[in-house]
Amino acid sequence: MFYHLMKYVLLGPLLRLLFRPRIEGLEHIPEEGAAIVAGNHLSFSDHFLMPVVLERRITFLAKQEYFTGPGIKGRLTAAFFRAAGQI
Repeated sequence: MFYHLMKYVLLGPLLRLLFRPRIEGLEHIPEEGAAIVAGNHLSFSDHFLMPVVLERRITFLAKQEYFTGPGIKGRLTAAFFRAAGQI
């Protein structure tokens, strides 16, 4: 639910408007089943822009520190990544 809310209502439309992301090779991504999508990883923003341009749900392998950070910031970061379905 959180993933779809962020992608289609809150964050997705704003990112499309501000960054105008584009994707190459979209025709090679199957509509269903497993797929590995590799981005050029120019910045941390790839994690937000890639789901915006693809119709499929994307799950990232996030680094451990996103889930184990100290303090309130660490807990909020972990909650965000868990809610977004990242592992």
